[in-house]
Amino acid sequence: MIKIRLQRHGARHAPFYRMVVAPSQARRDGRFIEVLGTYNPQAHKRDEELKLKIDRIDHWLGVGAQPTDTAKSLIRQGRMSPEEWLDRAEKISKAKLQRKSRSKTAPSMEEGAGDDKAEAEDKPAEEAKAEEKPVEEKKPAEEETKKEEEPAAAEPKAAEKGDDDSAEDEEKKDS
Repeated sequence: MIKIRLQRHGARHAPFYRMVVAPSQARRDGRFIEVLGTYNPQAHKRDEELKLKIDRIDHWLGVGAQPTDTAKSLIRQGRMSPEEWLDRAEKISKAKLQRKSRSKTAPSMEEGAGDDKAEAEDKPAEEAKAEEKPVEEKKPAEEETKKEEEPAAAEPKAAEKGDDDSAEDEEKKDS
């Protein structure tokens, strides 16, 4: 089987990738058939970040080459217009900023981060009530059935113990 995948090149903390067509048995950075483009995740400009030969990629996909998940994603990005790519990049950066702001406002362990009340405040009131009701309904029903079973089982034992105790008491009185 033939795969379209990435080969890692570059230094330790400065990765640079080549998109290649390679046999699936070949090593990640080993033998390949053709270079289809490059991907530099640390580049600041789109035209420097992703350079693909879309016509050759289409050829290999037509022949039956299977892209990896990452390669498929990069091919999709390569087909985007510059405007679409900028919109996507802005959405991603906004999402990252929101995640960072949420992590800064999260309470520490000392402030009660693990409290159930803090978790309930994050959820809407209806969801919190919906989650609490089944738990409350199950517990009383289980306790009632246990209470019903225990006295029935406990009464004969108590009667037996009472009979044994009374028999022992009578023997002690006779002696």
